[in-house]
Amino acid sequence: MKLSTLLFAVGALPGIVLAAPTVTFQGEVTAQTCQASINGETDSIVLLPTVSSTVLAAAGTTAGLTPFTISVSGCQAPGSDLAITTNFLGHNVTGEGNLGNVASNPAANVAIQLTKEAAGTTPIVLNGVTPVTGLVLPTGETGASYQFGAQYITEGGAAGAGAVTAVAEYTLSYL
Repeated sequence: MKLSTLLFAVGALPGIVLAAPTVTFQGEVTAQTCQASINGETDSIVLLPTVSSTVLAAAGTTAGLTPFTISVSGCQAPGSDLAITTNFLGHNVTGEGNLGNVASNPAANVAIQLTKEAAGTTPIVLNGVTPVTGLVLPTGETGASYQFGAQYITEGGAAGAGAVTAVAEYTLSYL
């Protein structure tokens, strides 16, 4: 019995070795490229206002909506309006698609929600690389900008006091 179990285990090894994780690389080659910035900076910090934990008293509550601007400059002037997609990749994304709080002394139950516009009416649900439309380079122009929003959101209950830090990367797609 031990010999047949050992033979079965050894026979299964090649299948296990072939089931190795994979990595996919993605990129883009395009005729159009621009210099991108957020609020005028290449690597930017968007400061949300300090809010009271009592304002974030229940799951799903939002507060502190803060617009941030993604701008492009130094572009080749297009012959027609060019839609530019902003691709967000969140770090530590929550199950609800928000940016998880990675602060060292974190506020309990608080995440950062990105929104498709400065008014904060359309949440961006992050899931891997998440494409978001809105930025348009107008005909004949070499620069443009678009305002998104960021706000606190409670997940799992009322907020507890503490710091909030969240991180996202972004790229632009001209296709």
